[in-house]
Amino acid sequence: MAAKQKFYTVWVGRKPGVYATWAECKAQVEGEKGAKYKSYPTCAAAEDAFREGVPADYYKPRLRQAGLQNPPEYRTDTVLPLPPQVVADAIAVDAACSKNPGPMEYRGVDLRTGATVFHYGPVVGTNNIGEFLAIVHCLAILKRQGNEHTTVYSDSRNALLWVAKKECKTKLEKNKETLPTLQLVDRAVAWLQKNSYRNPLVKWRTEKWGEIPADFGRK
Repeated sequence: MAAKQKFYTVWVGRKPGVYATWAECKAQVEGEKGAKYKSYPTCAAAEDAFREGVPADYYKPRLRQAGLQNPPEYRTDTVLPLPPQVVADAIAVDAACSKNPGPMEYRGVDLRTGATVFHYGPVVGTNNIGEFLAIVHCLAILKRQGNEHTTVYSDSRNALLWVAKKECKTKLEKNKETLPTLQLVDRAVAWLQKNSYRNPLVKWRTEKWGEIPADFGRK
């Protein structure tokens, strides 16, 4: 008995849309971080789902299948205990630095799943540089995905200001140890000057919401 045909809705992928085969769908989502897609029994159902956007119950079963903690009872869109004011369709970024300057690293965390989206370091730098690079790194990833809606949270006012002004006003001295980091800074500034983005950049309100989920816990 032949398998029934399925139709595939791709909300986030290389080219969002409705596809008639798994091979076509796979070509749009394989290797794409944050890809969002689902199969439907009819083309009409798939097209309706595409028009309506990602359904509210899309993430909950996937989060449980991933072996992560259960979503909080008051939210069905995240496994993290996020305040109601925080958007779950977001990536939180943060940096950590031992001494100033010193070994620095940064990362981004998906607020739906709690998974690390990216991590870089350690390299010799400062915390402010790490916060700045983390935002730009995140924006570059979202740009490659064609994702213009995911929010980016940072708890660094300086880094958000630098990104807005497309500059990095660091006073880090250039030497053999810091040169690779400063080259990353130059690349990040060049990216900002050449690219536009629509993703909301939002200040994480630590005083009201607690530590940002990307925090390294070294305070």
